[in-house]
Amino acid sequence: MHNRRAVVVGAGVAGLASAIVLSKLGWRVALLERRERLRGDNLGMLLWVSGVRALRALGIDATLDAGGTPVNRFELRAEERVEGSFTSAVLGADDGTPSVMVHHAVLYETLVSHLGRDVEVYPATQVSRIDLVDLAAGDATRRWDADLVIAADGIDSPTREVVAKGAPTVDAGVVAFRATIPAHRAPERDSDAVEMYGPDRRRFGYGDLGQAGACWWATVPGGMRPESPQIQHELINRWFADWPSPVGKYIAATRPSELTQQAVRFVWPMPSSLHYSDGNHGVVLMGDAAHGVAPILAQGGSLALEDAVTLGWALRRSPESIPDALHAYERARLARIRRVARLSRRAHVIASGGPGVTRGLLRAVPDTWLSNRATSLSDWQPPRLSSAHADSGRRG
Repeated sequence: MHNRRAVVVGAGVAGLASAIVLSKLGWRVALLERRERLRGDNLGMLLWVSGVRALRALGIDATLDAGGTPVNRFELRAEERVEGSFTSAVLGADDGTPSVMVHHAVLYETLVSHLGRDVEVYPATQVSRIDLVDLAAGDATRRWDADLVIAADGIDSPTREVVAKGAPTVDAGVVAFRATIPAHRAPERDSDAVEMYGPDRRRFGYGDLGQAGACWWATVPGGMRPESPQIQHELINRWFADWPSPVGKYIAATRPSELTQQAVRFVWPMPSSLHYSDGNHGVVLMGDAAHGVAPILAQGGSLALEDAVTLGWALRRSPESIPDALHAYERARLARIRRVARLSRRAHVIASGGPGVTRGLLRAVPDTWLSNRATSLSDWQPPRLSSAHADSGRRG
């Protein structure tokens, strides 16, 4: 185990968490990142209970180490009317584990700080090929040999087509604008998190980041806007001018330079397999490269952390056989990934129903159904080794 080499392609949440896990297991890790610097985004993100549990399994406390703010209530509103809500009893867990809102950049820095000494980071490295014969990953000038390649290179991962054909990226036909407002400019928050549904497939949500301020997100139909940030800010003002408070306060408190936009896309259908193996080597898909679910339920970060923790469990379970470990990882992940993907896609279809349709569906769906669906998203627990596998892992 201590001489094993891994190449992690992509230094997002999934890649960093995977590198942490492998380093803890004694692997030598090359972390290849196309950006010139490792840094997070100035955005807010929701970690469901499952993601908080996964962080804890990595030795990271979501509230203490990553500055997360527990979410006690998440409301769904059709304009001013509350159509449904998830309380702390649903968003949290019986063991006291909460769901939390975190600042992406703070979480990212926390993950980077937990990288082990056996992790070598190679920024500005655009991986252009993966050699499946003599397993390696590389760019135009260099290759890194490996026993295991982890493809954590995002929703447009070229490796996904190598591992499992027929899992394309789908354009949802909407664009998401997002911003984080520092605490001294943030409006007073009347709830931990809210998402509002309006006409023409428009949505607006906001959440509390505690000392980091507040975040908001807005979804509108169409493609990426080519205008300057100033014009984009004016457009958002126009699109949401007649929406109830505090929507206008969040937009007004945002500077144009703080806006980001991203086309909403997801992977559908899900890959039929998450790994490839040959001999005692293998390639495995992680994070958005593996599943890239529709982002409406904010499951991407939590699923990525779950992936990394589950891979660590599988490698401890079968320390001498990478193929056996990857088979165990896939068996443990596929059913959950497919369930979350179906729920996310269904929620996206409902939210895209057009004027009146979304509002009518929200009013027709009982709160108990919403609560059960939310609970099913949070019911993941880190897998544990049996005593026999634990003894085998220690011998390995």
